[in-house]
Amino acid sequence: MRLAHKTIWITGASSGVGEGMANVFHREGAELIISARRRAELERVKKGCTASGADVHVLPFDITDQAQREAATREVLQEFDRVDVLVNNAGIGQRSAAKDTLLEVDRRIMEVDFFGPVALTKLVLPRMLEQGGGHLVVTSSVAGKHAVPHHSAYCAAKHALHGYFDTLRVEHYDDNIHVTMLVIAGIKSNVFRHALTGDGSEYGASDWDDGNGMSAEECADRVVDGILNRDYELVIGIEPALQAMQIRDKDPVEFVQRMAGMARWMTDE
Repeated sequence: MRLAHKTIWITGASSGVGEGMANVFHREGAELIISARRRAELERVKKGCTASGADVHVLPFDITDQAQREAATREVLQEFDRVDVLVNNAGIGQRSAAKDTLLEVDRRIMEVDFFGPVALTKLVLPRMLEQGGGHLVVTSSVAGKHAVPHHSAYCAAKHALHGYFDTLRVEHYDDNIHVTMLVIAGIKSNVFRHALTGDGSEYGASDWDDGNGMSAEECADRVVDGILNRDYELVIGIEPALQAMQIRDKDPVEFVQRMAGMARWMTDE
């Protein structure tokens, strides 16, 4: 088992990529702490983690709530001698044009997708330094690498994650603190179903749900490899979802034109 004797804390573990990582990491022997807001869903995920004898500790909390975040961290640091890997996976999507999105919705997305992971990392990092090292895994997206129509605040948050955690990697290079950024796309999840619209309501089911994408478990297998290899950045996704990154690098003008066409299609949808 490739993750035996490692204690791993996963946020956003109640569904999608987070649930996939919980299942695979447990199968690989990790002792898990799984977090999200909904205890019932976390208990369901725990029941699905049956492939090894390692423990699964359920710890629900809202990553945007300072008091809950601090209480959760105190519990983890009291109950576990080490936190070998912190997976900052909690997040929320967006489906609305920038001009139609309330500023409070922009702020909400930034709180969940950027400030929440940063704040939790600040609480866990001292323990990692004390124990002689650790690994930070951060779920980003192709939206952290290029523009995606109707995802302005989401793109901003994911871009910000790269800037922050890439810098953290440099600052703690000599402290055995490793950072892996997950650039994912086309993974089966409910990210669009729960994405926020311009007024803050959920988008709901749509043709954009990644029902035909890569499974969360297959994605998680790739993440295990990234952790063991200490990759700086891991690009995971089905080829059609990654083509825009390739076009942007080869021909920025064509990329903008294609994204503008996508924006027109989404507006007319």
